Formats: sequence, C-alpha cells, structure tokens
Amino acid sequence: MNRLLVSLLLIMSTGLTACAQGYRIEAKFSDLKDTEVLLGYHFGEKKFIADTAQVNSKGVAVFEADSLLPGGMYIVILPERSYFDILVGDNQTFSFSTSASNMIEDLKFKGSPENTAFAKYQRFMNTKQKRMGELRKKMETTTANSKQEEEIQNEINALDEEVKDYWDKIIEENSGSLLANIINSFKPIEFPEFDIPDDATNPDSLRWVKSYKYNQQHYFDNIDLTDDRLTRTPFFQNRIDTYFDRVLLPAPDTISKYAVKLIEETRSNPDMFQFILSHLFSKYQNSSVMGMDAVFVELAEKYYLSGEAFWISDDIRKRIADRVADLKPNLIGEVAPNLELNNPNSKKQVLHNIDANVVVMYFWEPGCSHCKKVTPELKKIYDKYKNQGLKVYAIYTQADKQDWTDYIEKNNLEWINVWDPVRVSSYHKLYDIYSTPILYVLDKDKKIIAKRIGVESLERFIEQELKL
Repeated sequence: MNRLLVSLLLIMSTGLTACAQGYRIEAKFSDLKDTEVLLGYHFGEKKFIADTAQVNSKGVAVFEADSLLPGGMYIVILPERSYFDILVGDNQTFSFSTSASNMIEDLKFKGSPENTAFAKYQRFMNTKQKRMGELRKKMETTTANSKQEEEIQNEINALDEEVKDYWDKIIEENSGSLLANIINSFKPIEFPEFDIPDDATNPDSLRWVKSYKYNQQHYFDNIDLTDDRLTRTPFFQNRIDTYFDRVLLPAPDTISKYAVKLIEETRSNPDMFQFILSHLFSKYQNSSVMGMDAVFVELAEKYYLSGEAFWISDDIRKRIADRVADLKPNLIGEVAPNLELNNPNSKKQVLHNIDANVVVMYFWEPGCSHCKKVTPELKKIYDKYKNQGLKVYAIYTQADKQDWTDYIEKNNLEWINVWDPVRVSSYHKLYDIYSTPILYVLDKDKKIIAKRIGVESLERFIEQELKL
C-alpha cells in the first residue's frame, strides 16, 4: 500500500500546455541522415520525451506542434543516446546546426540569441572545468605549503573569479531570460562579515552559528522561485535537496518550518507550488531518517488533507489520510499510546504503569529470521542495563501461544512479555506495525525518543537517556 501511495503521488502535471501559438525547432546535422532524433526535457531528476522528428537525407529534422512547450532546459537526443541541452523560453521558433561527433563545439543557432549565449557558455565552462581538473590533479602531487602549491591555488582562485565574472556578464546581458535565471541560481550566496565580540569565549563557534543562520535564511536568494521553468532543469531539485539534507539541521521541527516557508514562497506560481510541495511530500514520506515522518504528517495535513493540493483525486486523498492516521499516534516526542496487554498468565501489563527510566518496546515473533538475530542482542543489552532502570515491553505479534512461551522459557527472556492474538488493542495501527522486528524507545514519561531503529543503535539511545 505504501509503494502504491508513493507511485500515485508522483503522478504530476508534466504534460505540455496547449496554446494557440505553436513551436518550430529546426535541426541540421552535418553527419546524420535518415534516422530519428528525440526532443526531451528535464523534470526534477527525471527526463521525459516531448517530441520526435525524422532526420531526412539532407540531415534536417523539424520538431513542431500547434502548442507551445513549457519553458525549460530541453535535450536533443541522438540515435546513440548521446544528447546536448538547449533552452526553450518565450521564443520557440528557431533553428540550430551541429554534428553528432562534436555536438557542443559545432553547435550554432539562428533566431535564438538566448541559445547562442547558452552554447557559448557551455563551451566556456567545458574549457574552464577541464583546466580546473588539471589544476586539482596537479595539486595532489605537490608538497604541502610549497611555493608550487601556492601558485596552483592562486590560479584556481583566478579561475573561480573568471567564471563568476562571466556569470555576471551573462546575467546582465540576458536579464529576465531563462538563461539568466539559471546562471543566477548557480551563484552561491555571499556571506557578510559577522560582528563577533572581541571578548567572545569561542569566536569560531559563534561565527559558525551566525553563518548557519544566514545560510538558513538566504539560501534561495539567487533562485527565482516564481519561475517554474527552473523545474525543467537538471539541477533545481538537487538544490532543494541540498538545502534540506545538508544546510538545515536534521530536526523534524526545523525541516517542517522551512519546508512550509519554501512552499509558501511559491504560491504565486501554481506549477512551482505543485512541484516543490509534491517533491518535499514524497521526500519525507519515504525518508529513512528517523523522525522525518513528522514532516510528512505536517505537509499532509496542511496541504493535502485541506484540499490545497488541487491535483490529487479523492481516492489518493483518502489514502494519505489513512497513512497520517497510522503515523500520527507514534511520532517522536509524542507520549506512546497506552497498551494493556496480557502476559502468558493472562495478567494485564499496562505500558504506562511501568516504572522505568527507559522502556524498549519490542514487536517480535520467534519464527522471524531477523528477530532470531535481534532478540539475543536485545537480551544482552537488557542484561547490561536492567539494574539501571531499563525494561523491555515485548509484544508477540502472532497467535501461537505454545511457540511463544517455549521460546521465552528456552531463552530466559525476563522481559514484560505480552500479546494480543486478535489485536483488539489495535497495537498494529497505533504503532504502525506491519512487519517484525520493530523497536521503539520510551523515556521515563513514556514519550517516544526513538523508533524503528536497528538493535546496533539501541545502546546509544539508552545511554543518552540514562545519562551514562
């Protein structure tokens, strides 16, 4: 069901927009004839086909239709699946010529000054990147702190400045164009000089904090979040992921706050709004980072269940609501839902009544192959910390009582062993249990401090909570 939900959520409006005006892009290849070429486009990290064209005996192919293409960075794909990029902006009637053997170097445009500048930029960057690679390789063979190292570093710095100057020139000469917005988005933000008091006890740490906060607030300053053409480039989604994966601290509250902030900044452009919301929603629904399901719940309730995600069907909305209902009771920081389950002697064991500094909830079964590895490791951890306030509330998820009790006795599992063979407590819904083994960690107040962790990580959380 989870995979199905993910697949359905990724169905987005990537179709071509119908307009009265059409596009006509003529291509001439000096060394291709009587074959087929494709016109594709980037969308996030994926590529889609927009059109196909036959290359005639003279090497000419024409992409055309009666509707405009959505603006963005497109790819011309040749028979051997090599390709090069072109820009599709407001002017969609132009031509270009090139060769299959030397695509970028031979690329020339007519009727598209923006693409002429883009081709020139690609050639410039190819040259500079090649030189940068040579310098970095040369740096690896030099002696540290030598004069040669200093000379190489100076050339690298000069090369960086040359690229930045070229970027500024393109932006100035192509103001308002897709090319200018693309180049501008490449520019890193410039950090100001931070005011660090002379008597600061740890100036480096203070400077780091100020830098982090500035980057947190200004990361997207050079990216036009109202230009949905950027969604059809190969780098835009990566820029978003870099912000959430590397710039922000990996705390659910922080991620949720800045996810909403970014989404809200795109409200004036429905396509950009849809792209960023859909991407972040999918990203955190499938995140392997513990606690990020809280971000998924936040976005689901604020946008999808409220009806603001206008592109989804009622059926998908219901599936999202069901998934939120599964996750919401067991988010990190929440008090764990109480359970009153029977032990093998039919005596109720109430989770919230357990007097312990740390409670590990263990959903398991004796026959599960992975449980056979986790159970003995958990027992070792329990034996090590039981005298310091650790208890294990072990929920058997199957219905074979004899198999369960035999295993407990054979392996001397001195835990709070409980079960609910007919699931009247709905523990599987309350804790999102659809497989085993699953580990939760609760503090002394029964708040969830960790969940779905590997047994190899368990001891760290226990020691942190016990303050060892």
